[in-house]
Amino acid sequence: MKTIDEQNQFACLAHALDAAAAGDTAYHFYGAKGELEHVLSYHDLRDEAVRLARKLKSLDLPRGARMAIVAETNPLFHTYFFACQYAGIIPVPVPAAVQLGGQDAYVNQLRRLLQSCLASVAVAPEGFVEFLDRAAAPLDLQICGGVELFEALPESDAELKPLTTGEAAYLQYTSGSTRFPRGVEMTQEAALNNLREICDHGVCVTEDDRLVSWLPFYHDMGLVGFVLAPLYRALSVHYLSPRTFAMRPRLWLKLISDNKGTVSSSPPTGYALCATRLREADQQRYDLSSWRVACVGAERIHAEHLRRFAQLLGPVGFNPDAFVACYGMAECGLAVSFAPLGDGLNVDVVDKDLMIQDGLATPAQENTLELVDCGVPLPSYETKICDNDGKTLAERECG
Repeated sequence: MKTIDEQNQFACLAHALDAAAAGDTAYHFYGAKGELEHVLSYHDLRDEAVRLARKLKSLDLPRGARMAIVAETNPLFHTYFFACQYAGIIPVPVPAAVQLGGQDAYVNQLRRLLQSCLASVAVAPEGFVEFLDRAAAPLDLQICGGVELFEALPESDAELKPLTTGEAAYLQYTSGSTRFPRGVEMTQEAALNNLREICDHGVCVTEDDRLVSWLPFYHDMGLVGFVLAPLYRALSVHYLSPRTFAMRPRLWLKLISDNKGTVSSSPPTGYALCATRLREADQQRYDLSSWRVACVGAERIHAEHLRRFAQLLGPVGFNPDAFVACYGMAECGLAVSFAPLGDGLNVDVVDKDLMIQDGLATPAQENTLELVDCGVPLPSYETKICDNDGKTLAERECG
């Protein structure tokens, strides 16, 4: 197995696509029944992105203008994201999921995101255009709607100058789990550095890796981990939509099995949902022996869900040592730390009451709380645990 040269670096995301376009790897998109619907090679993506960038240039937007992209799991997202890179426009992925509050709540969320990111233009795939139009109605966007509006634009003959060193790569919204999502503008340097360290130090990708994902593109785990990272190393990736995964989580396992997937990630709740839907007959349907890196992050890691997943799928080749706990922040791109590869879950069992009352993570055997070790920081990051006054705390003190 040949390790990809970790010194291979690029000045910007557009240059990474230029390099990937020379190969024959691709993004693969699967439908609601697990059927292959689209294949978008890096070569075709580059051609389409450059063509669309020339249309966007005809709008004469100022360099660094923001374009909101409703991030459904289809090739439109990749094409518009990279068209922005070539046209000097900052792409802003926004959710493609109607929330529990219904359509009005989703429209209001979109409107707030369009306002907060100062979008000049916005695009949505079929099925979301109506919501985007309603969200943008009171706003002063230059152009907003479906792909047909952008296809009708003339192609400019102005020189394409991609976003590059010293400029933004994209604007990523935080998860919004504790408050309304905040937009984080990622520079080209920060994005590329985090991609390199994820690939070379966190996951240790090789040219033989094949990625599989159901994660949404508007979340950093989906965008960075399964749109940008595979492109950065010119690897093939296979997608299910989050909606399909929620309804048929076993299709995730089928895609890994059918395509000999080696790297796939999920929040703990994804592994738990999959485990609850498994049946005894499934133990004859899959071969998960190729799955070498099963990252776990994005929310608090409950080890019991992962143990259940591994127990059920051990008979079809899933190795519990493939679990890799990690910690990430959208403010850093994606990952900040990774547990060591091949070690599985390292669980620290502490006294629950002392943890809550005194802020001490004291090993215990009764009244316990399990904490999963998320490893050590990637080379570019330093971590420090402090109290409210900024004082560095000792081992096993909570800050």
